[in-house]
Amino acid sequence: MGYKIVIVGAGLSGLDAAVALAQSGHEVTVLEATAKLTTIGGSISIPPNSTRTFAHLGLYDRIKKAGRVTTNTAGQFRRYNGEVICDATERGNYGSEHINVHRANLQELLRSAAEEAGAVIILNSRVATIDETPSSSVAITNDGRRYEADLIVGADGAKSIVRSLIQPAATLDSNWNCFRAVIPGAILEADPDLAALLELPIIWWGPSRTVVGYPMQNKAYYSLELAHPGDTGTAGEWNKRGNIKEMKEMFADFEHVLQKLINTVKEDDLLVWKLVQLPELEKWYSKYGRIVLLGDAAHAVLPYSAQGHAMSTEDSLTLSLILARTNSSSQIPSAVKSFEAIRKPRTSLVAKLSLANAALWQLPDGPEQRARDEAFRNKPMFTKGSWDGKHVDEVPKSINDKLFYPWLFGHDVKGFTERWLDQHWPKEAT
Repeated sequence: MGYKIVIVGAGLSGLDAAVALAQSGHEVTVLEATAKLTTIGGSISIPPNSTRTFAHLGLYDRIKKAGRVTTNTAGQFRRYNGEVICDATERGNYGSEHINVHRANLQELLRSAAEEAGAVIILNSRVATIDETPSSSVAITNDGRRYEADLIVGADGAKSIVRSLIQPAATLDSNWNCFRAVIPGAILEADPDLAALLELPIIWWGPSRTVVGYPMQNKAYYSLELAHPGDTGTAGEWNKRGNIKEMKEMFADFEHVLQKLINTVKEDDLLVWKLVQLPELEKWYSKYGRIVLLGDAAHAVLPYSAQGHAMSTEDSLTLSLILARTNSSSQIPSAVKSFEAIRKPRTSLVAKLSLANAALWQLPDGPEQRARDEAFRNKPMFTKGSWDGKHVDEVPKSINDKLFYPWLFGHDVKGFTERWLDQHWPKEAT
């Protein structure tokens, strides 16, 4: 049954939701606060669980084309001094590809797919408040326009207005920041020391700092992200300019090739973001179940799991699958409760992974760091271990579970959601 659905936010999460819900036959309106859809930042990682989700949405080939994938996406982990710790070859061996794509290309792809499916995107529409009754909800913009819906989806990011309306006590706080730059691949190709960086992604682990470098768009560009502590970034300010001198000083002890790479960054191309992780919310939905949060608005995480956007993509397909089981608008409150029940255990464990990796990857030099490096040399990151290739439904007890990475990367959100609904939905919906 098709419903009238309003999505707040036309970032990647909002567009994910627009695609999934519009494809399912709902009347979807997306309200975006800005006057123009713009994308800030460089590469975004689309891991196997996410490419599998995009395949269910009929977008796999378009995602792969947008990423212009021809390079090795497996990756490598190094110490900050250049010493290789381990590779990440198994990340692409979970039944679906791992793809790196420019955020702008991904946003345009999702916008196009959403509109093709019938979604309407309205710009200059900042939501100020929401009125909710047991039977409907109304999004009200700053200029007084009213958009009535059977369901409002808050997909407006880590600093969500919608979340502030239904979970006003939730706060964001972080000591982590990230310098970001996109470097033309031709600059790297012209330098023999830098050219090799275009062959595979590399993550450098250093004391209190992490650097992530990705070739993207068939080596046309190189995405550089340098995570560090302090207050250089401002939460929610994605256009803030970074200070090159400050960046160079912070990473002066990293290996020579990275120093050369940093020296290619131009002042006008450097941004600095505040990295945030949202404490686990008590609920993702409102009093009457006519408003629900999705993506970063519900479970923003630090980027050390490379799963933030993947969780949003999974959220979107899950919500559409649940709504497809309903036969009247009166079942929407039950649907959003089921949505949280399905998704929260998974996103909670991904949040724990992000925090754990932030600590583990940024250990100071010493015994713990040496033990970490030795452990990963013996068992590289993302290993499948004894996994039999079958879907892992049971949520692992911890991120150290031997089936954790098969559960993370091998996840088929459509199959899992359908099995959960077969077991629980008839009882929950009555």
